[in-house]
Amino acid sequence: MKRARAAGLLFALAGVAASARVAAAAPPHDDPDAVFDVSLPIDGAVIVASAAGILVPYALTSRLIHPSCPCSPASVNAFDRGVIGNASDSADWISDVTAGLTIVAPPVADWLALRRPRPFLDDLIVFTESLTVNGALVTLAKFTVQRPIPRVYSDPALVGDPHSYRSFYSGHTSLVFAALSTTSVTLNARYGLTWQPWVATVVIGASVATERILAGYHFYTDVLVGAAAGTAVGTLVAVVHLRARRLRFSAFRPPTGIGAGIALGGAL
Repeated sequence: MKRARAAGLLFALAGVAASARVAAAAPPHDDPDAVFDVSLPIDGAVIVASAAGILVPYALTSRLIHPSCPCSPASVNAFDRGVIGNASDSADWISDVTAGLTIVAPPVADWLALRRPRPFLDDLIVFTESLTVNGALVTLAKFTVQRPIPRVYSDPALVGDPHSYRSFYSGHTSLVFAALSTTSVTLNARYGLTWQPWVATVVIGASVATERILAGYHFYTDVLVGAAAGTAVGTLVAVVHLRARRLRFSAFRPPTGIGAGIALGGAL
């Protein structure tokens, strides 16, 4: 019940931030590169609250998570069971490095492209909020479900470790998809890029998901839910902050070409 209330509080906080932004957002500025409206008090509160929702449970892991194994591999659904036995430390390391670069690279590239503090700060606030809200939701799921990681089923030494019961859902996968989805919305709104950043999001995100599976830290369902949740959070946080809700989608052949498709542009 307490966890359900915590989830409700988190969503309520996000709702308040979205509805209050119209009244409390900073005065609009004329920089053509500014694509987001942010309110430091509101967005700062969301970032702090969601960061606390990550840090506090992890600091209390040994108290909040109660090991429930030894467990039989037969208790795992048939779809996920094939992951048991995977234990690649190299894949684990690669996924850590990729996730780290996903956090650092977009803001660095953004600053190199803009070189102006105001729009960069707006972008950085939205990017940070996306990561912290996503992280709080991941943490809530992990500490509520307490699913054993695949390695627990093949390595008895991990059975009593509370850290081995945070399989659902994949934090690495959701983080990468959230970060790159926010970046994709930003690139779309500022530079008109449509499918290109989303292809990169899927390719990089899928590689991290694969690495987490090979490392034996997540099942297939963990990374699938992580990808969906990260994409949803990263996209929605960015879209809520968009100035004039400017998005441009393109999935069509040139007007002079042959074929059909869909295009959406202008203010939403």
